[in-house]
Amino acid sequence: MNKKVLGIASVVGFLAIALPVSAQHAGGVAAPPDLGELPEVAASEQISSDEIDTSERTIWDGVFTAEQAVAGGALYTKYCQGCHGKTGRGTPGGPGVTGANLNKAWEETSLLDFYLFAHGNMPPGNAGRIGNEQDYVNIVAYIMEMHGAEPGESKLVWNEDQLSNIYIVRKPRD
Repeated sequence: MNKKVLGIASVVGFLAIALPVSAQHAGGVAAPPDLGELPEVAASEQISSDEIDTSERTIWDGVFTAEQAVAGGALYTKYCQGCHGKTGRGTPGGPGVTGANLNKAWEETSLLDFYLFAHGNMPPGNAGRIGNEQDYVNIVAYIMEMHGAEPGESKLVWNEDQLSNIYIVRKPRD
C-alpha cells in the first residue's frame, strides 16, 4: 500500500477513534476554549519556494526550528492544553497528541495529514480559528517537540509538498 493511501486510511482510522472523544466536548466534559479575540497574526517570515526542503524525511530529522516550537508552544498552551494536557498526553476531556497516542493514530502518515486534521477540527467548535496556516504549523512543530523530536535548522512552513513528505514514525533506535 503506498504511503498516500496509508495516510488516508490512518486519518480515517484516527477519526473513528477521536470523534467519540471530540463529542465529549459537546457533552460538557471539557468545553472548547474561549477564543475571544483572535491573536494578531504577524507577517510570517517569507521563504522562497527554492529554500523549502521538500525531500522525504521523518519528524526525527530536525524538520522544524526551536523558534517555531516556542511560537507553537505559546499557542498550544492557550488553545490546546486544556483538552490535550500540558505534556500532550491527554486529559479526561481530550485525547493525547504525543507518545503512544501519536504513534498509534498517526504512524506512517505525513505531517500534512496531521496538520489538515488539526486545522480542520481544532479547537472543537472553532476549527481553524487559532490563527493562520503558519500558526497551526508552529503548533504541529511544538507537538512534535513534546513528542521528543529535536528541532533543527530547517523551517517547517505551510507548504503541501514539504508537509506531505515528512512522516510521523516511531523514534529510531540509536
